[in-house]
Amino acid sequence: MIALTLPQPYGIKFADWGAVAAEQLAAYGVSAPPSEDDWKSWVCALFYVPELSDIPSPDQFPTWQAWAYRFIETR
Repeated sequence: MIALTLPQPYGIKFADWGAVAAEQLAAYGVSAPPSEDDWKSWVCALFYVPELSDIPSPDQFPTWQAWAYRFIETR
């Protein structure tokens, strides 16, 4: 499992939150998300990192913040 230190997703822009996540996951080939509109596609790309295969599916969440909050709990 990859240990991450991510900010809480509330009160922060998706681009900023995603940049922090991408920086911490750069060794696994993760790049910063292109835009908030594409947050689900970006999350789906994370499934290609074997150590992140247990992350929650974005389809279960109405917003990126709800998903990110749960993602942080899994780390």
